[in-house]
Amino acid sequence: MVKIIFNFLNTYFLPIKYAKSIKTISFVSHRDAFHWNSLIAKNATQNPQIALTFFTRMQAHAVPSNNFTFPALLKACASLRRLLPTLQVHARLTRLGLGADRFSAAALVDAYGKCGHANYAAQVFDEMPERSVDAVSWTALISAYSSNGCVDEAFKAFGRMRGWGGSECYGVDVVSLGALVSACAVGGGSDCLRCGSAVHGLVVKYGFGVSTHLGNSMVHMYAACKDVGGAWRVFDEIPTEQRNVVSWNSLISGFTLNGDPERALRTFEDMVSGETMAVEPNRVTVLCLLKSCAELGCLETSSWVHEYIRSQHSPLLVAKDVAVLTALIDMHARSGNLALAREIFDGVEEKNVVCWSAMIGGYEQGPRPEEALRLFREMLVERDMEVEVKPNAVTLVSVIAACSRLGASRPAIMIHKYAAVTGLDQDARIASALIDMYAKCGHIVHARQVFGEINESTRTIVSWSSIIGAESIHGEGIRALELFSGMQTSGYEPNEITFISLLSACSHAGLVEEGKSCFYSMEKGYGMSPTAKHYACLVDLLGRAGHLDEAYNVIFNMPIEADLALWGSLLAACHLHGNFKLGEIVEKKLLSLDSNSVGHRVLLANMYEDAGRWDDVVRMRVGLRRSGLRKIPGQSFIEVGNEVYSFVAEDRSHPESEMIYKELDCLDERVRKAAKYLTKTNSNEEDRDIAGLILRCKYHSERLAIAFGLLMIDKRSSSRCSLRTATPILITKNLRVCRDCHTYTKLVSKVVGRQLIVRDARRFHHFQDGFCSCGDYW
Repeated sequence: MVKIIFNFLNTYFLPIKYAKSIKTISFVSHRDAFHWNSLIAKNATQNPQIALTFFTRMQAHAVPSNNFTFPALLKACASLRRLLPTLQVHARLTRLGLGADRFSAAALVDAYGKCGHANYAAQVFDEMPERSVDAVSWTALISAYSSNGCVDEAFKAFGRMRGWGGSECYGVDVVSLGALVSACAVGGGSDCLRCGSAVHGLVVKYGFGVSTHLGNSMVHMYAACKDVGGAWRVFDEIPTEQRNVVSWNSLISGFTLNGDPERALRTFEDMVSGETMAVEPNRVTVLCLLKSCAELGCLETSSWVHEYIRSQHSPLLVAKDVAVLTALIDMHARSGNLALAREIFDGVEEKNVVCWSAMIGGYEQGPRPEEALRLFREMLVERDMEVEVKPNAVTLVSVIAACSRLGASRPAIMIHKYAAVTGLDQDARIASALIDMYAKCGHIVHARQVFGEINESTRTIVSWSSIIGAESIHGEGIRALELFSGMQTSGYEPNEITFISLLSACSHAGLVEEGKSCFYSMEKGYGMSPTAKHYACLVDLLGRAGHLDEAYNVIFNMPIEADLALWGSLLAACHLHGNFKLGEIVEKKLLSLDSNSVGHRVLLANMYEDAGRWDDVVRMRVGLRRSGLRKIPGQSFIEVGNEVYSFVAEDRSHPESEMIYKELDCLDERVRKAAKYLTKTNSNEEDRDIAGLILRCKYHSERLAIAFGLLMIDKRSSSRCSLRTATPILITKNLRVCRDCHTYTKLVSKVVGRQLIVRDARRFHHFQDGFCSCGDYW
């Protein structure tokens, strides 16, 4: 049996390129264990496969193994991080009766830990005779727990070790303390931060000082636990001459991971400057730098960093390092330079799933989500280097998000099927994204179905928050509150996202008292301090309902500083209810916070226009023109067949533009005729001013999309009767639908006898027979 095992080792671990080096052992005596052990030990760390091959040859020459053979052999197994050879060596140890050897046992504990099996490591340790247990084996056990994220077990083992030798400092050294620090870094969170700080205290107590290795571990730990101040303090304690590239990389990545990419870039500048004993960056530094720039999203900085890498680290680009190229793609895509990101992507010869996901994610987050779907189709059929690249959960989350932005139903259904076939739909992230996707594609029933199919044991707070958010954008406030109650009954604690979804649901449904109750329960019931986003939801809730003074008092009395979103919510409410006096107060606040806020200036101009204050309208619009500021263009998407088409205001880029504009003119005429009847039976001012309603926003993007949708249906339908029972037309818009287009779409739904669904930046509007599901409250 042993011969079979080691014949397998020989064929499995002997690469062709090392065959020549094996010949160099021919001078070794077949019965000289010392020389064989030396060869194994020499290669255990740098060439672990060669070390195992030497052991195979050693057995083939019938040279007996001894207690010096296995510690080195197990070090090779640990370097490979493969379980099978570790199990085989363990079996050999047991057969030879060397399992009680303290050095071999400690090495075995360490090997199992590095192979990802802390439970096996603990079992070996527990079976060790007491006389064999020493500080080295304890440290190996602590490290095994640490490297596998078993934080509690690591600290329990550390506590047992301190009581083992009759002294509280038994076994306490830089290695064991470093292992505990690493465990806290793997765990993250406030509890791990407390434990890590306690270990830091022990470092000080026992006078170890902040050495380079231990200091680097503590910098990483504090950063992973979101205490960048602590990370900086430890870094500052490391003597300048002892700071190595790992020290700097830990600090740079810590700033990036904690949302401070600007400070990360400044730290990089300090690293390479001569004033602080410049340290030469390495590949990891470059990856950290690219990640920081991606988070920053600045086009100019990204260009500078790319040029720096080209001039200072060109070997990484010449060697076509996939990780570096992927980070470059992500950086340029998130900085808005999708053309350059795609150019780099097309030049990558051996694309892996991370590379594909980065480019797909770039399209999804940018202005071209439809390209994300096209690229995903390419990925599914790509065959590169005879290796099929399969999408993973990260890929699917981006693709699902692209469907959500586009409101594309057909791709959404196909992607759901793909996720189900591959088993990825069981991933909590995928399930939550599917709920959001179906809701934003107008299929709230499907969203509910996906949520219902999630196993109770695998539901997370993200799943609950997603379905509450889905009900919110469809105006189902009562359902959202019922789900929230069910979530509490099931034992889930709401988080910040849950409350944002819930407050939005109450706002869209006009549930003022219920929304206020939810808001104030955050602190009283759950000990959560509301953020600016929660206050913005509360202000929006009160403002929509016309409680403008109360909304203003909320902003005035809240414990945090109001931002643009908060004042913007109140301004929108002032516009909605025609409160120009308060609107002027809000205007001054907004302009003091950001004089370049385009959306708020446009809203102010519209508010003055409604009041007939033309001098103020001119003042606002001239100011916008002089400052060179431009409003984000409205863009509407519509899915026809297997394609998603996009339109902007006065868009004539479509090949059938002439037909679309003719269809829109015919639609306007039908709306005008229908309005003549409405003005006789309805005194609503919006209906009496139908001529102005048609002309004011005649070529807005959603109107062009509706005309195109009806035109395509006319082409595919044999009779007008089929239109009444066909699938509704779904339009997705990136901005909030204006009041004129909202009224116009209500009339269109009546004259064409067809349901029109418009998803704007706030919620869904289901138009049918001249009415909207929002009740004109949005």
